[in-house]
Amino acid sequence: MSSERALIFSFSDCTHYVAGITQEPEGSSNAAQLLKNTDGKVAKFPSVFRAQQALKQLGYTKGWLVMQSPYDEMIGNEAAQKTELPMPFDLQD
Repeated sequence: MSSERALIFSFSDCTHYVAGITQEPEGSSNAAQLLKNTDGKVAKFPSVFRAQQALKQLGYTKGWLVMQSPYDEMIGNEAAQKTELPMPFDLQD
C-alpha cells in the first residue's frame, strides 16, 4: 500500500464524490481504480467525509482530494492545460 495513493474526486457539476486508488504521486482520474459498491458499480459518496471514511477503512492514512473543473471552457476561454486541482488530506485521528 506504500506506493499507492488514495484519491477522492470532486466534479464541479455533481452532487457526489467518488474515491479510488492510484500508483501515481498525484494521480489522475484516468489511472485510478475507483471503489465499487456491492453491486459492482462505482461507489458514490454524499460528502468528502464519507469518502474519507471508506478509504480509512481500507487502511489509508493520507490521500488527495482531486477537484475537476471545466471553468475555463464554461466562460468561453480555451481549455486549461490541467483541469485537476489536487489537495492533500490526512485521515489520521
